[in-house]
Amino acid sequence: MSPFQETNERINKAFTNIDSNETMKPNEDQQSQYIIEMRGGDTLQVQMSVDGARKLAALSPRITVTYHNVSKVINVPAKMIDPSSKERFIQRKLLDQVSGQIYSGQIVALMGPSGCGKTTLLNTLAGRALNGVSGDIWFNNQRYDKSMKRKLAYVLQQDIFFERLTVKQQLTYTALLRLPNNLSRQDKLAQVEQIIDQLRIQKCANTPIMLISGGEKKRVNIGTELLTNPSVIFLDEPTSGLDSTSAVALMDVLRDLAMQGKTIITSIHQPSSQIFQSFDQLILLADGKTIFMGKPSNALPYFATMGHHSPPQYNPADYVMDLVNQDMKIREQLKEAYLKNKIIKNLNTISNQLQLEYSSSARQYLLGEPSGNEADLTNPDNVNLIPTKHESKWPIGFLSQMLILFSRAFRLTGKSQFTLLNFGQALVLAVICGLCWLRMDFAENTIPDRSSFIFFLMTFWPLQTMMHGILAFPFERIIIEKERASGSYRLSSYFIAKSLAEAPLKLVLPTLFLIVAYWMANINSNFGIFLAILAFQLLSILVAESLGLLLGAAFKNLQHAITVATVLLMSLMLVGGFFVRNLPHWLGVWTKWLSFFQYSYDACLQLQFKGGYTYQCVDGSIITSCRNNPNGTFISNEAIKYFDVGISIGLNFLVLFGMFVVFRILAYLALRFINTRTGR
Repeated sequence: MSPFQETNERINKAFTNIDSNETMKPNEDQQSQYIIEMRGGDTLQVQMSVDGARKLAALSPRITVTYHNVSKVINVPAKMIDPSSKERFIQRKLLDQVSGQIYSGQIVALMGPSGCGKTTLLNTLAGRALNGVSGDIWFNNQRYDKSMKRKLAYVLQQDIFFERLTVKQQLTYTALLRLPNNLSRQDKLAQVEQIIDQLRIQKCANTPIMLISGGEKKRVNIGTELLTNPSVIFLDEPTSGLDSTSAVALMDVLRDLAMQGKTIITSIHQPSSQIFQSFDQLILLADGKTIFMGKPSNALPYFATMGHHSPPQYNPADYVMDLVNQDMKIREQLKEAYLKNKIIKNLNTISNQLQLEYSSSARQYLLGEPSGNEADLTNPDNVNLIPTKHESKWPIGFLSQMLILFSRAFRLTGKSQFTLLNFGQALVLAVICGLCWLRMDFAENTIPDRSSFIFFLMTFWPLQTMMHGILAFPFERIIIEKERASGSYRLSSYFIAKSLAEAPLKLVLPTLFLIVAYWMANINSNFGIFLAILAFQLLSILVAESLGLLLGAAFKNLQHAITVATVLLMSLMLVGGFFVRNLPHWLGVWTKWLSFFQYSYDACLQLQFKGGYTYQCVDGSIITSCRNNPNGTFISNEAIKYFDVGISIGLNFLVLFGMFVVFRILAYLALRFINTRTGR
């Protein structure tokens, strides 16, 4: 027996071979540790409480997946298929009356040409994209219910992660989010260590995911789903993009999981002969219909009964795929042959006429389809897969979800925000700005320059932050949808955690910028005024980021979002009166109040000229009282009259804060209700 198999046996014993009659006091049960020594040469030890091992074992009962007469129909815009069509939609059948039964401990392959329906069937059995689906799906003897989601794991073809996290961080966050509340933190971390060892990824455990190989990423992808000890594992083309050695190693991992009693269903395109023969069952599809269901070793003899003989020394998988990829006539023959040869368990439905027409020798290579009678279904572990009503929909509570997601978002944002490049950018720009407006005099002719400093301050950082906000959801959304599809957390807990974690971090660099540029420019020596201007700058940044998040969540196409943002920002700056002081009355009387730039600019202008500072007159071109007294002085408050300041500082703050709240709420609603997903 290999060391890897020995490890798996020990892990299985930790989960299943715990004496239920063990005499322990309640407190002792919680604290006793079940120590599992991992591979012989390794020093790693996993310490899990006996109680934790019991609870993890209870998460994974044996499950048989049965589906009967499953069909899926979608509506396709008619113009996409026939530009001359007058119909609005055309129905397309992706699955057509397919049936089958997959037992625990089996690895089953769904194969067929592109567009045959294998991924659609995989998604349907996993309870995903069920719109337009008809037929029956049972897990053991219970009809599928979305509350069974915790017993299932779905490994996507794409290895989707926050790639700045290390392997262990990714698995740890997943374990803390998805393992139930009744497991202690120590038991959850012990499960992470076991999965790392089981999938043989110790060497890259502390390496950022972006730096590991494709095969290691695939195993991390699988490990993320294995943490909850699921009963059924769905994999969408898991060997795609892997070399033959990595693909075989991955199949060895799946075989070990099947030996633990898990039901494994995978779609696969064109496996090597070694991988092809390692499956327990092959389901071959063409045009949404089954054309073969049986052992892989029986596929070639079955097709040979119809006159399709594979050349010697030919990869069986390649021959099968070549056969179904041929012209429509051969595919129709194969579909018709299966319909007449298929066996239905516990029923004798084949007429004498069909028995004469089709040799019974073909039928011996097929596995029987389920009858669709619930009385024929079994429940090997006699467990109820549907949680009771008092059980929560989520593994952990809202606050716990938010704290874990806050920690992850804070870590990710810190890594991307606090780089030497970003710090260098902020400091260099601050010094350049300080030099451009260096130590301005308190004089009449510096008033326009002082207003331009405020304008730059209230536009540069909000513009940059808004563009980053637009990019946030498009890049993260696919990860969030993947995690939420497995029932990891509420969308609201993610959104609040992201907002709380990222906002303070994104305000650090603008604060550093203002500290340098403000005092170099000699704006106003009152420290309270500095803090107030800083507050308006940071609030305007938060408003801009919220608007960016809204656009990023609302638009399916990132280019569309950037285009809309560009038009919107330029429009808001124009109608704010920054470039045209005398807008047409019908336009300027209302549009300027839409610009968040206007509110922060007006407030900071008022703040800058507060304090009763004495300014020197120059030529009277700006201050009226200086026209007849060019050598006189005036109080800074008089400079406010030169600008068209609309409302008070306090009202400006309230309006900006209201915009921040409204844009954040709209961003959440857009993220929740606007569907940007494509495909089936």
